[in-house]
Amino acid sequence: MPRFICLIATAFILGLSITAPAGAAEETPRYNQIHFQVERTRAVDNDRMHAVLSTTAEDDNAARLADQINKTMDWALKTAKTKTQIEVRSGGYRTHPVYDKDKIRRWRATQELILEGSDFAELGGLIGQLQERLQVTSINFSVSAEKRRAVEDDLITQSLEAFKLRAELVRKQLAAKGYRIVDVSINTGGGQPVPLMRGLAMESASVAPPALEAGTSTLTLIVGGTIELQ
Repeated sequence: MPRFICLIATAFILGLSITAPAGAAEETPRYNQIHFQVERTRAVDNDRMHAVLSTTAEDDNAARLADQINKTMDWALKTAKTKTQIEVRSGGYRTHPVYDKDKIRRWRATQELILEGSDFAELGGLIGQLQERLQVTSINFSVSAEKRRAVEDDLITQSLEAFKLRAELVRKQLAAKGYRIVDVSINTGGGQPVPLMRGLAMESASVAPPALEAGTSTLTLIVGGTIELQ
């Protein structure tokens, strides 16, 4: 029995050694492959605004502090929700102790309110109202998803045309009869939110809307790929 098992194992190993080169031979060598990429960019007007406001307070009584923060944010939410074209949601809520000589002397709490929308005038007016009791943490502008998709679709067309022109240029310069595309990748980038201001606090009970300038974002599309000269 042991000799029979040994013979089977030997035959299996020999089979592998015979078939392995045959599998490797099936791979066709590739030559004259060239990889390159083209890039297209476009400055696009921002049409989306994102604002973060917050209320911060301190008290030596944690329960009293929470009550104050909660009442302020309840007022802010009710005020913001009267604007039906603006997206409103609560942000982070943080409470932590304030120490003095390794002892807790008081508590500090902060809660955020997040606003988003495309009507900059309405958003600016609402921010002015909320600044009676809240502070502006940040205001950013960006390109909306719908507008981004439309611009990227146009950039894809331009980039693919540029890729084909570059491929034809390479073919001519290297005196090749033709080429075929081995692979192509399309990557998008840019268009990060553009900050307007940070840490803006107003103390007056009557606050004018902030001056807003949306600016532009640069959208980038890169087409990279490999061609094989023939």
